[in-house]
Amino acid sequence: MPVFTVSFCAIIIIIFILDNFFLIPKSESVTRKELFFGHNKGYINRALRLSNKKIKSGQVWRLVSSALLHVGVPHIVTNTVAMFIVGYAVESKLGAVKTLICYVGSAFISGLFMAFVYKLNEGEGASPGIFGLIAVFVILAVKSGTVMFSNLPLFALIILAVYTVTGIITNKTVICEHLSGFVGGLLTGLLIVCFG
Repeated sequence: MPVFTVSFCAIIIIIFILDNFFLIPKSESVTRKELFFGHNKGYINRALRLSNKKIKSGQVWRLVSSALLHVGVPHIVTNTVAMFIVGYAVESKLGAVKTLICYVGSAFISGLFMAFVYKLNEGEGASPGIFGLIAVFVILAVKSGTVMFSNLPLFALIILAVYTVTGIITNKTVICEHLSGFVGGLLTGLLIVCFG
Protein backbone atom coordinates (compact mmCIF):
# COMPACT_ATOMS: atom_id res chain seq x y z
CA MET A 1 0.00 0.00 0.00
CA PRO A 2 1.37 3.46 -0.89
CA VAL A 3 1.44 4.90 2.64
CA PHE A 4 2.68 8.40 1.80
CA THR A 5 0.40 8.82 -1.22
CA VAL A 6 -2.79 7.69 0.52
CA SER A 7 -1.96 9.68 3.68
CA PHE A 8 -1.16 12.83 1.71
CA CYS A 9 -4.36 12.60 -0.35
CA ALA A 10 -6.39 12.14 2.85
CA ILE A 11 -4.69 15.12 4.51
CA ILE A 12 -5.28 17.53 1.62
CA ILE A 13 -8.94 16.46 1.36
CA ILE A 14 -9.49 16.99 5.10
CA ILE A 15 -7.78 20.40 5.00
CA PHE A 16 -9.85 21.36 1.95
CA ILE A 17 -13.14 20.41 3.63
CA LEU A 18 -12.29 22.17 6.89
CA ASP A 19 -10.95 25.35 5.30
CA ASN A 20 -13.54 25.75 2.56
CA PHE A 21 -16.68 24.79 4.47
CA PHE A 22 -16.10 25.19 8.22
CA LEU A 23 -13.12 27.36 9.19
CA ILE A 24 -14.25 30.61 7.60
CA PRO A 25 -14.30 33.85 9.62
CA LYS A 26 -17.81 34.99 10.50
CA SER A 27 -17.01 38.34 8.91
CA GLU A 28 -16.61 36.65 5.49
CA SER A 29 -19.53 35.64 3.32
CA VAL A 30 -19.11 32.76 0.90
CA THR A 31 -21.49 32.14 -2.00
CA ARG A 32 -22.55 28.71 -3.25
CA LYS A 33 -20.52 29.32 -6.39
CA GLU A 34 -17.44 30.06 -4.27
CA LEU A 35 -18.02 26.90 -2.24
CA PHE A 36 -17.72 24.87 -5.46
CA PHE A 37 -15.28 26.87 -7.57
CA GLY A 38 -13.21 28.14 -4.69
CA HIS A 39 -12.32 30.91 -2.30
CA ASN A 40 -9.30 31.61 -0.13
CA LYS A 41 -11.13 33.11 2.83
CA GLY A 42 -10.57 30.24 5.28
CA TYR A 43 -8.30 30.46 8.30
CA ILE A 44 -6.02 27.62 7.15
CA ASN A 45 -5.51 29.19 3.73
CA ARG A 46 -4.65 32.53 5.28
CA ALA A 47 -2.09 30.90 7.60
CA LEU A 48 -0.41 28.58 5.08
CA ARG A 49 -0.67 30.01 1.53
CA LEU A 50 2.40 31.14 -0.37
CA SER A 51 3.08 34.85 0.09
CA ASN A 52 6.40 36.49 -0.71
CA LYS A 53 5.66 39.34 1.74
CA LYS A 54 4.90 37.00 4.63
CA ILE A 55 7.83 34.69 3.85
CA LYS A 56 10.16 37.71 3.88
CA SER A 57 8.74 38.63 7.30
CA GLY A 58 9.81 35.22 8.66
CA GLN A 59 6.91 32.86 7.87
CA VAL A 60 9.14 30.44 5.95
CA TRP A 61 6.80 27.45 6.41
CA ARG A 62 4.68 28.94 3.62
CA LEU A 63 7.32 27.79 1.10
CA VAL A 64 5.99 24.24 1.57
CA SER A 65 2.70 24.53 3.50
CA SER A 66 0.94 26.09 0.50
CA ALA A 67 1.17 22.63 -1.13
CA LEU A 68 -1.50 21.41 1.32
CA LEU A 69 -4.13 23.94 0.18
CA HIS A 70 -6.72 23.89 -2.59
CA VAL A 71 -9.29 26.38 -3.81
CA GLY A 72 -12.43 24.85 -5.27
CA VAL A 73 -13.75 21.35 -5.87
CA PRO A 74 -12.23 21.04 -9.38
CA HIS A 75 -8.81 21.99 -7.93
CA ILE A 76 -8.86 19.39 -5.14
CA VAL A 77 -10.33 16.64 -7.35
CA THR A 78 -7.81 17.00 -10.19
CA ASN A 79 -4.84 17.29 -7.84
CA THR A 80 -5.94 14.36 -5.69
CA VAL A 81 -6.43 12.10 -8.71
CA ALA A 82 -3.07 13.13 -10.21
CA MET A 83 -1.32 12.77 -6.85
CA PHE A 84 -2.74 9.32 -6.33
CA ILE A 85 -1.64 8.15 -9.78
CA VAL A 86 1.89 9.57 -9.85
CA GLY A 87 2.43 9.09 -6.11
CA TYR A 88 1.47 5.43 -6.36
CA ALA A 89 3.82 4.88 -9.30
CA VAL A 90 6.79 6.67 -7.72
CA GLU A 91 6.21 5.23 -4.26
CA SER A 92 6.02 1.69 -5.67
CA LYS A 93 9.65 2.12 -6.78
CA LEU A 94 11.15 4.46 -4.18
CA GLY A 95 9.13 3.82 -1.02
CA ALA A 96 7.26 6.28 1.17
CA VAL A 97 10.17 8.26 2.67
CA LYS A 98 12.00 8.92 -0.61
CA THR A 99 8.71 9.85 -2.30
CA LEU A 100 7.97 12.29 0.53
CA ILE A 101 11.45 13.81 0.16
CA CYS A 102 10.95 14.24 -3.60
CA TYR A 103 7.51 15.81 -3.09
CA VAL A 104 8.63 18.23 -0.38
CA GLY A 105 11.84 19.09 -2.25
CA SER A 106 9.84 19.90 -5.40
CA ALA A 107 7.29 22.00 -3.51
CA PHE A 108 10.09 23.83 -1.67
CA ILE A 109 12.05 24.65 -4.84
CA SER A 110 8.87 25.83 -6.55
CA GLY A 111 7.97 27.88 -3.45
CA LEU A 112 11.39 29.56 -3.50
CA PHE A 113 11.05 30.39 -7.19
CA MET A 114 7.45 31.62 -6.95
CA ALA A 115 8.07 33.72 -3.83
CA PHE A 116 11.42 35.30 -4.66
CA VAL A 117 11.70 35.29 -8.46
CA TYR A 118 8.06 35.46 -9.55
CA LYS A 119 7.12 37.40 -6.37
CA LEU A 120 3.77 35.66 -5.99
CA ASN A 121 1.84 37.04 -3.04
CA GLU A 122 -1.02 34.54 -2.97
CA GLY A 123 -0.73 30.93 -4.03
CA GLU A 124 -1.80 27.47 -3.05
CA GLY A 125 -2.01 23.95 -4.42
CA ALA A 126 -0.30 20.58 -4.47
CA SER A 127 0.48 20.76 -8.18
CA PRO A 128 4.12 22.00 -7.90
CA GLY A 129 4.90 18.92 -5.80
CA ILE A 130 2.86 16.73 -8.15
CA PHE A 131 4.77 18.06 -11.14
CA GLY A 132 7.93 17.29 -9.19
CA LEU A 133 6.77 13.69 -8.81
CA ILE A 134 5.98 13.64 -12.53
CA ALA A 135 9.64 14.54 -13.12
CA VAL A 136 10.68 11.70 -10.80
CA PHE A 137 8.30 9.42 -12.73
CA VAL A 138 10.10 10.41 -15.96
CA ILE A 139 13.48 9.65 -14.36
CA LEU A 140 12.25 6.23 -13.21
CA ALA A 141 10.73 5.51 -16.64
CA VAL A 142 14.01 6.36 -18.37
CA LYS A 143 15.94 4.23 -15.88
CA SER A 144 13.51 1.31 -16.31
CA GLY A 145 13.21 1.72 -20.06
CA THR A 146 9.39 1.87 -19.87
CA VAL A 147 6.57 4.01 -18.48
CA MET A 148 4.94 0.77 -17.33
CA PHE A 149 7.44 0.28 -14.46
CA SER A 150 4.66 0.24 -11.85
CA ASN A 151 1.37 -1.63 -11.61
CA LEU A 152 -0.58 1.36 -12.98
CA PRO A 153 -3.08 0.55 -15.73
CA LEU A 154 -2.69 2.35 -19.05
CA PHE A 155 -5.80 4.52 -18.50
CA ALA A 156 -4.22 5.95 -15.32
CA LEU A 157 -1.13 6.94 -17.28
CA ILE A 158 -3.37 8.59 -19.89
CA ILE A 159 -5.13 10.57 -17.14
CA LEU A 160 -1.70 11.63 -15.82
CA ALA A 161 -0.61 12.69 -19.32
CA VAL A 162 -3.76 14.80 -19.75
CA TYR A 163 -3.19 16.39 -16.32
CA THR A 164 0.41 17.20 -17.29
CA VAL A 165 -0.46 18.74 -20.66
CA THR A 166 -3.35 20.81 -19.31
CA GLY A 167 -1.10 21.96 -16.46
CA ILE A 168 1.38 23.53 -18.85
CA ILE A 169 -1.08 25.30 -21.15
CA THR A 170 -2.94 27.42 -18.61
CA ASN A 171 -2.00 30.89 -17.40
CA LYS A 172 1.53 32.19 -16.86
CA THR A 173 1.48 31.90 -13.05
CA VAL A 174 0.32 28.28 -13.09
CA ILE A 175 2.84 27.38 -15.80
CA CYS A 176 5.65 28.88 -13.69
CA GLU A 177 4.48 26.97 -10.59
CA HIS A 178 4.31 23.69 -12.49
CA LEU A 179 7.60 24.07 -14.35
CA SER A 180 9.46 25.12 -11.20
CA GLY A 181 7.98 22.09 -9.42
CA PHE A 182 9.08 19.89 -12.32
CA VAL A 183 12.64 21.29 -12.11
CA GLY A 184 12.56 20.69 -8.36
CA GLY A 185 11.51 17.11 -9.03
CA LEU A 186 14.35 16.63 -11.52
CA LEU A 187 16.87 17.89 -8.96
CA THR A 188 15.58 15.92 -5.98
CA GLY A 189 14.70 12.90 -8.11
CA LEU A 190 18.17 12.64 -9.63
CA LEU A 191 19.72 12.88 -6.18
CA ILE A 192 17.39 10.22 -4.74
CA VAL A 193 17.43 7.83 -7.72
CA CYS A 194 21.15 8.11 -8.48
CA PHE A 195 22.56 8.42 -4.96
CA GLY A 196 19.75 7.35 -2.60
